[in-house]
Amino acid sequence: MDFRDRIQRDPNPLDRLVRAIPGFAGYLDREQRRGADKLLREFLAEEIDDAVQRLEKVATAWSKAEGIDYLDDLDQIAGRLRRAGDNLRYADYGYSGFFDLVKIQEEDLHRFYEYDMSLRSFIADIADSIDDLAKASGDDIEDALADLDEAIAALQEMIDERESVATDLVP
Repeated sequence: MDFRDRIQRDPNPLDRLVRAIPGFAGYLDREQRRGADKLLREFLAEEIDDAVQRLEKVATAWSKAEGIDYLDDLDQIAGRLRRAGDNLRYADYGYSGFFDLVKIQEEDLHRFYEYDMSLRSFIADIADSIDDLAKASGDDIEDALADLDEAIAALQEMIDERESVATDLVP
């Protein structure tokens, strides 16, 4: 799903009027990219929220099956995943505010948006790890928990790196 297309497809009448002003379209394109970035980050954060809910279902199943040995570990991992989602949801727009005084090339803004899109593959890895954890039993639970923890750490690293990517865009 490309949120840039969605925003460009649904301009309001004021946007259409303002686009008629020479030189203003480029400004609007940047504003639309900011909006697309916010929509994308919210979408990805909601996918992380879904993953947290799936972890909670695993915890519920384990507690009903009296497999409480790993519930504390699972709770800590779920907390890290929640924080990663919040870090993404409330991250700077990347180039909003931070780049207002600096002219950023459109292809650089596109690169930044693509970086955010790449986060989706990390979230998919987490979802796969949760599936593996839900199926795990016995000694496999510890390995599945470790794999999930590593996947969450990789996602958090990418979210943290997002600010560096934004900084690299400054000419």
